Amino acid sequence: MRDEANRSILTEKRVPVDNAILVGSPGVGVNHAKDLNIPADHVWAATAKNDLINLAPPPAGPLAPLNPKAYMRLFDDHSLLYGCDPTSDDFGGKTFHVADGKFPGTDGFMPAHSQYWENESLVNMATIATGGKP
Repeated sequence: MRDEANRSILTEKRVPVDNAILVGSPGVGVNHAKDLNIPADHVWAATAKNDLINLAPPPAGPLAPLNPKAYMRLFDDHSLLYGCDPTSDDFGGKTFHVADGKFPGTDGFMPAHSQYWENESLVNMATIATGGKP
């Protein structure tokens, strides 16, 4: 569904989209919010602190074999695999707050990736969907 929605927003300029909400997404196949055929200030993104999607592509640091964050220079803007991270300043959209989510392994493998549809995160998405600002 996500890929079909992205494809529609990207290719079909007549799709009546007021706001795009991207949650738990490492990228949407474009480098800038304005490339989604809606005004950049109507593109909203958030990623939970404990969502393992934060590791795709791997954030990196200087000691690659000991630290999976070592490849940051190669994947800093996610463009090689997914396009620019929609929560980054370079993407040009807006961000909103979501709950941190549960730690990986505490309630399944990636519990935080499914918790966008609960509590404060869901309230903020509903606010955006109804024309408000979270």
